[in-house]
Amino acid sequence: MTDIASAIKALKSDAEFVVTGEPSSQAEYEANVKYVTGADENGTAVFGPQLFTWAEVSAKKAELQTEYDNNQYQRDRASEYPSWQD
Repeated sequence: MTDIASAIKALKSDAEFVVTGEPSSQAEYEANVKYVTGADENGTAVFGPQLFTWAEVSAKKAELQTEYDNNQYQRDRASEYPSWQD
């Protein structure tokens, strides 16, 4: 399974963000995903504008899910066929 956090990390591996729940629409994404742009003098996170649109993130999530689904056979057979290193 993939999630919004995995999709954001796939788009920008060093992105810092906070996700509340698992957004399933643009409105939920905008309300529940906050990107960290720094910290104030107390060390509290400072949030900035969205780095990605909902369309970008949801498309990447769908791409990752397809890749995950297409590799199901590998996960199913992993115990039957250990790697050659084993």
